[in-house]
Amino acid sequence: MLETSKIDSFFDGDARLEHKPEETPTVSKWSRFVKLGFPCIAAALFGVMIVVPNIKKSVDLQDNITMPRKNELEKLHIEETVFSAVDNKNRVNTVIADSVDEVEPGSQKVKFLNPLGTIPTDEGEIAVSADSGYFTQHENILELETNVKAVVHEKTTVMTEYAVYDFNKESGYGNKPVKAVGDWGTMNAAEFAYDKKNGILTLIGHNEIISPKGTLTADKQTKVFQYENKTESLENATLKQNDNVVRADKIIAFFSDSARKELKRVEAYGNVVITTAAEKAYGDEGYYDSQSGKLELFGQKKLVSIRRKKDTLTSKRLIAYFTKGKKQELIKAEAMQNVTVTTPKGSASGNRGIYNPQTETVELLENVRIEQNGNFIIGEHAETDLKTSISRIKGGKKTGGRISGIFYNKRKNKDGSETKK
Repeated sequence: MLETSKIDSFFDGDARLEHKPEETPTVSKWSRFVKLGFPCIAAALFGVMIVVPNIKKSVDLQDNITMPRKNELEKLHIEETVFSAVDNKNRVNTVIADSVDEVEPGSQKVKFLNPLGTIPTDEGEIAVSADSGYFTQHENILELETNVKAVVHEKTTVMTEYAVYDFNKESGYGNKPVKAVGDWGTMNAAEFAYDKKNGILTLIGHNEIISPKGTLTADKQTKVFQYENKTESLENATLKQNDNVVRADKIIAFFSDSARKELKRVEAYGNVVITTAAEKAYGDEGYYDSQSGKLELFGQKKLVSIRRKKDTLTSKRLIAYFTKGKKQELIKAEAMQNVTVTTPKGSASGNRGIYNPQTETVELLENVRIEQNGNFIIGEHAETDLKTSISRIKGGKKTGGRISGIFYNKRKNKDGSETKK
């Protein structure tokens, strides 16, 4: 074992890193997955990096032993080394290594063999290990490689094969697959990047986050904004909760500032598809408020549509209401502007529409028109039974309750064709 006062020359210079442990609030399993799991992953992978630059601050030697003197060894080699450093809260950080070797004489780059780190935080300890690691002093960069593993507060285990952290830029990355497993669930990503200064963790390539509360996946990337309490997923982004699925080009999820950090709002953009147990809805933009159970779906390039079996309701804007329970079942949907209901037996249109999934009916209001086999009826209020495809229509006050329309009689010709009269 080597006293720390004998290794200061490994880290000659001024590494500037201010260690600020992450605060971990009491959270639900789903939100812990986003608010606690993600930051812990970044903190765990780079936690050992906090220790290395601080070591040189606790010792004081006059000579730079990485620069060999005459008749000395060209490269320094130390075995069974223990590094200790005190952070800004007077907590002792420790790194143990089987050996430390200077890569090249005077290079100020050293290699650690089997580094084991213990980093105390406000919530407990982070234990980090790897088969090997490098610290380049003049660039202030630490690399960990092969079997990189971090155990966060004995609750979350993070595994990857390569991690790099730049203390000057306060950022890091890993270009190997990363996996994290904890009581909140499981996370997988092809690569990752971490921006400590702005509090952003980016999961790169296909990524998935699986928890008891739901699953979030994306093909391009998912960004976690720690300070803004939100996530942003790009390219085939999918959010699944029970029987309900939201899919879009981009999904942004917002979380509350309350102690529980619950999911508050979801925004979906581009090719939005919302699937429930019985219906599918399509649109260009969607907004869901979990506190009120209200979903708004808009059509910009094309009309919003909601489909149930062979029946379709289309409009410019759709507002749907869901229960707040575990299943989050659809209660009703209100359609506005250019509303049309299409069934196998015909179609009906109006200015506004109300879809009731419990009774499987659609009400149409204002300027209602029902068409079937070329016949049409005009009124102010209609109701279509989706089970039977039968529609009933009523007149309004302006017409004294009367309805109007055109009906054709069909007469068969000798050749079997039909003629309308």
